[in-house]
Amino acid sequence: MYNHNHCSLSSVNNKYNATNLLQRISHDFSLKNILNKPLCLFFDIDGTLSEFHSDPAQSFIPQNTLNILQQFIDYKIPIIAVTGRSVEVATKLLSPLKIPIAGTHGLEIKLSEKEQIGTALARLDFTLIQQDIKRACLPHPELLIENKQYSVALHYRQCPQLIEIAEKIAYDIQALYPELKINAGKYVYELLPQGADKGQAIEKILDHFNLPDVLPIFIGDDQTDESAFKTINQAQGISIKVGTEATMAHYRLNNVQEVATFLDVFSQYLKKYLHRHSEVSQGEKECLN
Repeated sequence: MYNHNHCSLSSVNNKYNATNLLQRISHDFSLKNILNKPLCLFFDIDGTLSEFHSDPAQSFIPQNTLNILQQFIDYKIPIIAVTGRSVEVATKLLSPLKIPIAGTHGLEIKLSEKEQIGTALARLDFTLIQQDIKRACLPHPELLIENKQYSVALHYRQCPQLIEIAEKIAYDIQALYPELKINAGKYVYELLPQGADKGQAIEKILDHFNLPDVLPIFIGDDQTDESAFKTINQAQGISIKVGTEATMAHYRLNNVQEVATFLDVFSQYLKKYLHRHSEVSQGEKECLN
């Protein structure tokens, strides 16, 4: 098994397009070893499966990408969304797929319609927090407030020139509520409880499904995904960063389209492997008979 020893942020990771990334991973890990281990695919949504939009409500996952993800499901490979979106919104974005979702950076973990993983949360009145942010944003109506069950996100996608004002508002609110932390993502500052962490969410899910020997894969694109990259690296998995920013991930893809292409290439390879494996198994049965 290929082993990376570093976990520090790096801006010099090689970039790979979708086609040669699988070749690079095959060289590093041995694709035979990859396919002989149970796989588990984790992914972010915005900036990974879905392009960014100035209004987050306009984001969507292309149907072709959803079809590719369905192929992984058909191959009995667990796929799990780990996103800053709420479970409710993520469920709609991923429809008609019904998969586990770790929403709000892991504060909500929904495994199925009947099963969830609880997360201990500090007693916070988010209604009051939302009111405070709304009041602070009154002089700047261009800023977009996204109220979630366990967090509040302040978007400046439509007005990137207001980054410093958005940052000041976020830190002013945090000073009033020390139980909160700030996640700085792409064109957003999000106030949420200290326990929100995508890496911890992945650990909880792997523990819950009792998958100690799984080969985990995570694809994400921004600063909030770094804890997930760290967790995947520690598990000797495959961490893939979308974009050019400094990262702990060991591999890169250029953009959302490259992610879809990579998933398609990987899916097609799995299909060929499973077909060959099925033929070999059938041949062995015929010989025994």
